[in-house]
Amino acid sequence: MKKEIVLLASALTSLGIWGATTQAKPAQASARYYWVKSIDRNNLPYHAASQRSAYIYNATHTQKLHNLKNYPRTTWYVSKSILMRSSYTGKKGVYYYVANGAGTVSGIVWRGYLTSGINPNAASVTTPNSNSGDSNDNSSNGDNNSSGNNSNTPDQTYSDNTKQFNETNAGQFEKQILQLFPNLVEDQKLDELAEYGVSLDEQYNYSDSQAYWSKWLIQLYGGEPQGLLQNWNFISQPNISLVKNQLVNHSNEINYSNLSDYNGYHIGVAVKATSSNSNSTKIGKINYRIYLLPANPKIVTSGQAN
Repeated sequence: MKKEIVLLASALTSLGIWGATTQAKPAQASARYYWVKSIDRNNLPYHAASQRSAYIYNATHTQKLHNLKNYPRTTWYVSKSILMRSSYTGKKGVYYYVANGAGTVSGIVWRGYLTSGINPNAASVTTPNSNSGDSNDNSSNGDNNSSGNNSNTPDQTYSDNTKQFNETNAGQFEKQILQLFPNLVEDQKLDELAEYGVSLDEQYNYSDSQAYWSKWLIQLYGGEPQGLLQNWNFISQPNISLVKNQLVNHSNEINYSNLSDYNGYHIGVAVKATSSNSNSTKIGKINYRIYLLPANPKIVTSGQAN
């Protein structure tokens, strides 16, 4: 009998089941982040700090669940503040466990993507655990798939003030660019790469910016992802028609005449307005970057042969 108990305990340990009932926080071997500690919050209201892409993840940060920019009118309620550690870099960050008012959408999100208070764009306020549903949610929107968007979206009315555009309009203009690419999936890593590339364009010459950009690319993916396609350019004003014309006529790596070749690819987009000179607040140009990448690219590390 003792032998059977020992064998059973050994089997449970090898399967990772032994002692599972004492596990106090979400964790798994493949998790990208681990919980260090958490503090309960009293369902404090927050809303997205900008209109840019920002993902809500599952508890172990291994799966994207929702994109904040698809919920522009939602008030999020924070029930926990969580200190998490990256299993890759060892760095720590604070995440919030959030849910919409109806409790139908929830997950963890980095606190930097949220700002405190009721969403000022909310049509009405719905408190957590309400049975009436969350009238502030745009729940019919997808998470991060741009295939359901209409590429014929008319131009929006955007500010011609550089700072105002970058703070409040950039996310919407990026969304218009994404709508030009049906059947592609928006990817946060590619968004980050595009944002980094745009910022480098303002600070360095071409060769220096490419060197920094390549280092960031490898840092994001742990190597160089094969099949990455890119395009960058600028327009004089926030008009999506100008972008369309450049994509069609400009010679670049992406074949815009047959986008069906890229069905299922991932996409990242970033835009940033700059003034014509230091004495002006008016937009002088808007830089944009677009990246496409196969859904499951091969990652080549520096130690691998070509």
